[in-house]
Formats: sequence, C-alpha cells, structure tokens
Amino acid sequence: MRIVSSALMIGALVAPAAAQDHAAMEDIAKRDLKEFRAMLPGTYSNEEQVYFHGNLEMAEATKLPKLELTIEPDGDDFIARTLNPETGRTTEARLTYRVEGGEIRSREIRTGQPDCERTFTREFDQFRGEGCGGVVIADPDGFVFGAPDNPFRMLRARDFTCWISPQKDDGSYGFEPGLKVHDQGGRVWVDGEDHPRVGIKLRNVRWPTGRNRDSFVLYAYRGDEPDKAVSYAWTSPDADRIAINLRWMQASCTLNEN
Repeated sequence: MRIVSSALMIGALVAPAAAQDHAAMEDIAKRDLKEFRAMLPGTYSNEEQVYFHGNLEMAEATKLPKLELTIEPDGDDFIARTLNPETGRTTEARLTYRVEGGEIRSREIRTGQPDCERTFTREFDQFRGEGCGGVVIADPDGFVFGAPDNPFRMLRARDFTCWISPQKDDGSYGFEPGLKVHDQGGRVWVDGEDHPRVGIKLRNVRWPTGRNRDSFVLYAYRGDEPDKAVSYAWTSPDADRIAINLRWMQASCTLNEN
C-alpha cells in the first residue's frame, strides 16, 4: 500500500485553489481597468475651487493656481496635458496602464522628469492611485491630487456648442455659430469691426458652504469689461441647454452629444 503524507495532499489541494484565486483577481482587475480607461478621457478644471478660495477670502498660502487638464487617448496610452492659464505653461505626460499581479498599475512618462509608477486600488466608484510621490483619486466626477491638506480638485467638464449673436452698429445682428465651450469656466470671445467685443463663459457652480443651490450659469461679457460679467442667466446643474437675450447680445449653448 502506498502512503501519501497529509502535507502533500494539502499542498495538492491548495495549489489549484491559489491559482484560481489569482486568476479571479486578474479577471477583476482587467474588468476594473476597462472601466477606469473609459472614464479617463475628458477636460477637467479646478475653476470652482479657485473661485471659492478667493470668494471665501482664504489665506494666500492656501490658494491654488487654476489648472486645466485634458486627457486624450493615444493608441493604447493616454496623453495628459495640464495648462496653467495664468502663466501659459503646459506640462505633458504619457500614461500607460496594465494589470500585473492582480493590480492595476500605471506608468507616467513626463518631459524632463523621471518615469514613475502608481498602483491603483478600486474603492467603490473611485480609484485610488499611490506612487509618483503622492496620491491621486479618480472618480466619474474628476480627480483629486496634490498636498493632502490642500489638494487640487479637478472637476470633469461637459462640452457645449454655442452661438453668439451680437448687435451691430446699424441695429442688425450678427451670428457666430459653432463655438466650443465647456462648463468648468470655459470662455469664448467674438470680435468684430461693426460691433463691440462680446463674450460668454459657462460654469457649473458648486457651493462649498451655505444653503445656496448649485446652478449651471451662463455669463455675458463686453469688451469694456473683460473680467467682469455684465449679466448672467442660470438653470439646473444638469440642464443640457442655456440661453440669454440682453438685446445688445444673444447667446445659446447646447450640450454636445457623445
């Protein structure tokens, strides 16, 4: 009679179970990565954060610069471009993602900086990435990254196509269609020899304190007031269309279809 030790028998049973667990973790990670990759492309801005930092009269040391982030697919990779509108400086990074050891891992290749890697963990509807000298949290609403006590909050923008109709000097109206603007502080100007310079800006306002209701706002500008809105209109934050008629200028914006 052949006698097989219990240790060998247990090992024979455990090995397939461990392999199955590993395969299951790989499958889950691949599924999560597919959802994560689909979530990434878009335009993001911390317009709301910067506005309310100023509005709440926070200390200068805690105020963050405005940033605009765009993420676009490039083959199997993504290109992330971060613009500081005040300085005009743009930084660029190539992002690659893979599943390794049952985890989502990314590699960031940035111009003039060492390559670095992050490991992402799914936490309900968000992904938490650790590495590259810090933590980044991504969810369908946007990104959080930077210093733990004062992070950047980049909100996902919705893209709109607008038209502006400025009143001309003779009382008639011009028409400028096909203007691309997003709702996280995106602004566009229309110049003309026979009418004043006019512009619009879109914001999806989110109040950090108080009982004010969030709103989707269209601001109107004239050339003599380039940084101060002359008037504005607002509606529900999830509205897919907004318009304004001030007689000297009319404008309308409609959400782009995906």
